[in-house]
Amino acid sequence: MTPLVAALFALTVGLEVWGQTAFKLGLDKIGDADGAAFWRGVATSPWVIGGLLGYAVEAVCWLYVLGHVPLSVAAPMAALSYTGAVLSGRLFLGERPGIRRWAGAGLITFGAALLGASLG
Repeated sequence: MTPLVAALFALTVGLEVWGQTAFKLGLDKIGDADGAAFWRGVATSPWVIGGLLGYAVEAVCWLYVLGHVPLSVAAPMAALSYTGAVLSGRLFLGERPGIRRWAGAGLITFGAALLGASLG
């Protein structure tokens, strides 16, 4: 994996975590709204809009990564976003992941490291 592909891959993982975190922050501010009020809140939330913009940039970067790395390696390694989501939930959303969630995130990270090492 070239340095550019590695950097773009890392960016895709970061943008995936950013998007999910931004969506959650925006939706938490909307609260229990239903129907049109919910969708109006989604459409006008700066967090949700920021998450969507992050996803747009992520999609472009992901296309480049997929053009240069086998799918059987790239797609499973993208699971690092699950680990990032656990960490983001803890750091920015006040979530308290238990030991099982941290262990699962650790296993995902270990698996992604094994996949990445298979490229060498």
